[in-house]
Formats: sequence, C-alpha cells, structure tokens
Amino acid sequence: MIRFILGLVIEGLIGGVALRAALPGEQNWTIPQTLGIGLVAWLAIGLVIRVVLGVVAGLILPILLIGGLYLWFASKRGGARPRR
Repeated sequence: MIRFILGLVIEGLIGGVALRAALPGEQNWTIPQTLGIGLVAWLAIGLVIRVVLGVVAGLILPILLIGGLYLWFASKRGGARPRR
C-alpha cells in the first residue's frame, strides 16, 4: 500500500506540472499550489479507483481521467482544438 501511495504521489507531482505547462495562457497559481492540486487530485482519484477496480487500474486510470479533464478544460479556454 505504501508503494502504491508513493507511486500516486510521484504521478501527481509530475502530472500537476505537466498539465500546468500544457494549459494555454497565464495561470494565477504558484508552482506549489499546482503541485498540491495535482497531488490531491491524483491521490483521491487513485485511491477510489483502487478500491473499486484494483491496484493496476488505480495507477493507470487517473492519467486518463485527469488527461480528459485537461482536454475538456482547455477546450473551454480556447486551447486544445479537436482535429478536423
């Protein structure tokens, strides 16, 4: 369980920074706030998915869910336009 949580922490920190870098425009959040939001979101989603679907899904599905949320949010802000 500790290795699972450590994996989620590392994924959350990397994911938070990657999503901040990918969002177009200027953000008003500091880097620690971005890391914190990524970490909390990844832990919450990962732990819920682990309880429901198992360990492997708990490590992989947060990437897909948060990536999908990024695409939705970026499209609302004018970025990440769909292919034609």
